[in-house]
Amino acid sequence: MTNSYLGIITPRGLEALVLETDHDALFLNRRVERQFQGDAILCWAVLDARTARNVIGHIGFRRFGEALDQLNRRAIHLGTLLPSWADDDQWRSAS
Repeated sequence: MTNSYLGIITPRGLEALVLETDHDALFLNRRVERQFQGDAILCWAVLDARTARNVIGHIGFRRFGEALDQLNRRAIHLGTLLPSWADDDQWRSAS
């Protein structure tokens, strides 16, 4: 069985991975926005249950690089998410 997940990727690797929900998308997007100078990106991935458990296990042991490697090798689909248009408009009006 596969599910879609959201994650946060930083220079250290994959630091968070959660099952995708509307609430988590907003929470993680805000968390990424608070990172220093865009040092983090929000990603979306489709994973089978076994791979998700393995990746989350690596994160739990703070092996972020290994978690990202597993995600890259085992994801059925993988991509990055951009800020919503409403967030983008706020950034433009602030500059």
